Amino acid sequence: MNLKNQLLTQKQVCDSLNVGRTWLWRAEKEGRYPRGKRYTQRCVRYSAALHEQFVNGDWNKAANDE
Repeated sequence: MNLKNQLLTQKQVCDSLNVGRTWLWRAEKEGRYPRGKRYTQRCVRYSAALHEQFVNGDWNKAANDE
């Protein structure tokens, strides 16, 4: 399955990791989770490919700079 262009909602990410929105926000802010793309102030989407890398332990903080 090609995850390169797929996007996940905040709820999908939180459900997948079994965490709350506050954890996700803090982890993203501190660089512990891949940064999401903000379309509006309240609309954030996360890369499914980067999420999968994070879950597998392959993601590193340098990926946020890309």
